[in-house]
Amino acid sequence: MMQPAVNLRAFARPPPRGFGFSCARQPVADLPARLRTPPPSIGIGFSCAHVAVDDVPARVRPPPPGFSRPSRVLPPSPCKIPVPPKLPKRASDNDESSTKRQRLCSDYEDDIYANLRRTEQNLEERPRPDYLKTVQKDRVTPSARARLIGWMDAFVRHHDLVDGTLHQAVAYVDRVLSTRAMNAPTDYDLRLLGAVAVFVAAKYEDGQRTVLKLDPDKIAWYGGFATRKEVLDMERHMVAALGYQLSGPTAHTFVSRFTRHAQGEDELKIQRIAHRYADESLRNYACLGYLPSLVAASAIYLARFALRRLDVRPWNAALEELTGYSALDLALCRRAMYYFSESLSCDPQC
Repeated sequence: MMQPAVNLRAFARPPPRGFGFSCARQPVADLPARLRTPPPSIGIGFSCAHVAVDDVPARVRPPPPGFSRPSRVLPPSPCKIPVPPKLPKRASDNDESSTKRQRLCSDYEDDIYANLRRTEQNLEERPRPDYLKTVQKDRVTPSARARLIGWMDAFVRHHDLVDGTLHQAVAYVDRVLSTRAMNAPTDYDLRLLGAVAVFVAAKYEDGQRTVLKLDPDKIAWYGGFATRKEVLDMERHMVAALGYQLSGPTAHTFVSRFTRHAQGEDELKIQRIAHRYADESLRNYACLGYLPSLVAASAIYLARFALRRLDVRPWNAALEELTGYSALDLALCRRAMYYFSESLSCDPQC
């Protein structure tokens, strides 16, 4: 049977009514609601006089006490810190077995680690390593920052908050101070910033259990702040200054990851000492110039060195494969951490 010939002219005809996207040929009733012009009697938007204060966007509200309104031109981002490439697999040393570690790892752990390394290089989620001079104009000194972190540490311990809260909170403080200058900051202003950073970090790390331990009234009482409203206002402005980006790996994250398969008394002791070195690095302003994974690897190096045992070398091929850093890559960071936390090296007991 002969197939009917295809009429090629049919494809050249204009589409039937209701098809196509030419607004000029469609009546107003057929247009989507978002494309119609509203009638004159209906206004678009709302009068600011009828909007509650809590509904006003954070960028419209006045800044909290002690802060100036953020400038439209933010300070330039720091130079991207180079990350050494992942080293090739080597034969493991006698004291550690990479083959054993590979058997313990899940199939997707390598992807998780690669994502953590990419995330830590995101300049939008990293503080400026020189913000005390370039943004704060030396109004906040490194010693004042160290005192604030010590007070935040006591705050975290007093309320028995989850591990990792302090590292996230310090990251929030550094990121906020990297983008917004404080006008003649006092200890009161810094404590308010630090307490709210701990509150936000604890809710991110521990969720509902933090709400049962902390609330704005308890924070105001502990920090000696005026009212709970002052705490809530600072929380809104802090989250807005962070761009609502509350995640991001810290040195605590990488220490836990590098030592997650620790077994035996010596390895568990190394893990504890490494976490102490990582905690002390928070007060060291110079450590802001290094990636969190580099700080964590340096903390493990110093913890192994603190044991001072001949059968436990500070670094080996298995650790290079695990962290992606050689002993030479850690030289500057571990030197800064060692001189800042020399007392920990003298007393390795936990």
